[in-house]
Amino acid sequence: MLDLLLLPFFQRALIIGVILGVLMAIVGVFVVLRRMSFFSDAIGHAALTGIALGLLLHINPYLSALIFTLVIAIGISLAASHTKLPLDTLLGVLFSSSVALGVILVQLTPGYQSDLISFLFGDILAVSQFDIYLTVAVSLIALIIIIFSGKHFIAITFDANLAQAEGINVKTYELLFMLLLAGLIALAIKLVGVVLVTALLVIPAATAQNLTRSLTSMFTGSVALSLISMVFGLFLSATLNTPSGPTVVLVGSVLFIISLLLRPLIKSA
Repeated sequence: MLDLLLLPFFQRALIIGVILGVLMAIVGVFVVLRRMSFFSDAIGHAALTGIALGLLLHINPYLSALIFTLVIAIGISLAASHTKLPLDTLLGVLFSSSVALGVILVQLTPGYQSDLISFLFGDILAVSQFDIYLTVAVSLIALIIIIFSGKHFIAITFDANLAQAEGINVKTYELLFMLLLAGLIALAIKLVGVVLVTALLVIPAATAQNLTRSLTSMFTGSVALSLISMVFGLFLSATLNTPSGPTVVLVGSVLFIISLLLRPLIKSA
């Protein structure tokens, strides 16, 4: 199994996996506490349309997915501010229409129909050197946002009205968080695919919530569990020749089930 570390494709996948595993675990805590799982799912599925547009325009499909998801995040924020419809209704429309449009565009793109499975469930063999550069660049921006805006995100998460009263521009930071989330989701699609990308955000954070008692320990636990799931899942995927996305998510799911069994013991301790 250690021989895999000598393979360039696996090295690239591991680098991206570790970087995204840490950042998505941190952002995932906010997603779980703010109950934004459906938003994450909608953005992830919208990325399929971005990928299809990239294929049609003959540009890197994951770069186009990144740009498209950022535009969609801005669009959702604006729509939510100018309509009386609930956010989950807007997301439901986006979810279904983006998947439909994305599948049609992929089918209309000559020679790429066979790649649909890798777009949906991830493919570690498809990780290129460009993907590493793109991931590092976007991740650095994401890290800067988290460092300088993390306290505001926490304040808004627990009480948006109080945060507003304290002078925090809630709408601005809400949009910033949506953009942060959309960017990370677009990058993670390479490893786990459109269908399962939300699991990278939700499962480690939810597992950590079962095992911890404070926000700080929840962040730490989420990162640790995410890295375990990502690294072990990628090794299993390459060894067993299974899709990377489902394998990583399955490892995380097993850890979540274990946390459910341990939760009563932790509560009584």
